[in-house]
Amino acid sequence: MLHTLRNIVLRSFILFVILLSGQVQAAGMQEMQDALRTCQTEFAEDASRRLVCFDKVAEQYTPSRVVPPILAPSQQELVKSVGADTGYLSRKWHLNSQDELHFTDLETHQLNYLVTSYSNNPNDTPTSPSRPNTQDRGLGHNDLHFQISLKTQLMNLSDWLPKNQWVQSARLWGAYTQQSYWQVYNEQQSRPMRDHNYSPELILSLGLNKPAEESSWLNAMPDMLNLGLVHESNGRSQPLSRSWNRLYVQGGWQLNERYSLLVRPWWRIPESKSDNDNPDISKYMGYGDAILRWDNEANTTAASVTVRNNMRSDNRGYVKFDVQYKPLKSESVRFYAMLASGYGVSLLDYNQAQTMFGIGFAIGE
Repeated sequence: MLHTLRNIVLRSFILFVILLSGQVQAAGMQEMQDALRTCQTEFAEDASRRLVCFDKVAEQYTPSRVVPPILAPSQQELVKSVGADTGYLSRKWHLNSQDELHFTDLETHQLNYLVTSYSNNPNDTPTSPSRPNTQDRGLGHNDLHFQISLKTQLMNLSDWLPKNQWVQSARLWGAYTQQSYWQVYNEQQSRPMRDHNYSPELILSLGLNKPAEESSWLNAMPDMLNLGLVHESNGRSQPLSRSWNRLYVQGGWQLNERYSLLVRPWWRIPESKSDNDNPDISKYMGYGDAILRWDNEANTTAASVTVRNNMRSDNRGYVKFDVQYKPLKSESVRFYAMLASGYGVSLLDYNQAQTMFGIGFAIGE
């Protein structure tokens, strides 16, 4: 709290000096006010980046004879960690221990999007070894497909860390993701909901320190390590019920300013035979996934590829390509396109291969 008040007082002092200097003319004052309003609009949902924007405006319009105050090291680290040019992993997971978050600060977890999608092989009669089914649902090829995915920090454990050279931050997150497939174009079947996938998670995220020596083999260690517990189900009754629970470890590497890599092996928590809706799901969904992401320098375009494989001789896998592009000045809304092919496009379709293409809009990153 004191840290936040100190930042506010510091920024207020800079603006006060600007107003008293007499060096800013009427036109310049109007430009400064416009710039401050832009900061308020562009980063309305991100207080940290909004304050960074205010700093830059203050620096631009401060008279040259005014010596800017020197930030304490902790303040310098905070500004660096939340800046627009910060790497994707640091932006997404707040790997700097001094990033200030609260329980009510909801953030995007996975991407939030709404797309019109087309599937070349809709699963009219979904079945599994433990849930036989003969009912044909008469599905169409097109869906209105959307995903809602949010997370919030439950606890910042960074201050509890013992002094060490390996871990710089620790945060416990709670997350929730929902995917829905709506047959809105299927008038013949009264536009049914084809499937919902519900996925709550608990995630312990650790920001790791890398050694300063460039030649050290320890530079291959990840920048981030996530330990997670995730449940996924579709909330349906038998024979369409599907669910599983997993423990996972996810390593994250910020390869450079533009590229990041996430690798996540998982272990399925065993279930009793009577409760197991999909006993062979690992044969299709595999034992982990990997995501390679690219961001352009201006942070207006991003592309990623996600892959899964069952690591078996029958080679049942999954690959997804997606692209985000920000055509407007809005910080949040982006044009979005996706192409997915393989097994497990949705949980109900875990054992049926199909190719799905979607185009629409996304929020966040």
